[in-house]
Amino acid sequence: MSSHLQIIAELEALVEMQARTVRVLATRLAELGDTVTGRDEIAEADEAYRRDIGGDEWPE
Repeated sequence: MSSHLQIIAELEALVEMQARTVRVLATRLAELGDTVTGRDEIAEADEAYRRDIGGDEWPE
């Protein structure tokens, strides 16, 4: 039974991380608006995105 609760807790954490990711992306897209961006700004947005979701730690 506890393994089921553990799975649920892990899924909850995953969904929370995905929700944070969506919020960060939505905010960033709103900031960019309709302006034409260069590669530097895209790289800065990527860096901010990775920082906000916890760095470069991606599951395999």
